[in-house]
Amino acid sequence: MMQLNKEKVIKDGENLFAVFCVLGSVVYVKRVFDVNSSPAYKLEEVLKYYWKIEIMEK
Repeated sequence: MMQLNKEKVIKDGENLFAVFCVLGSVVYVKRVFDVNSSPAYKLEEVLKYYWKIEIMEK
């Protein structure tokens, strides 16, 4: 099973998101633009283990 933690990066095409928090099977993310080449999980891979992704707006 995948274990996401805060600040892990999820990639959806050209879009990058950092994990804000995980509550049960829902991952809350915020959009990021510069992640200093840190490895990223693909969105499709994350959705195999988590039910929903919620984007937190500023």
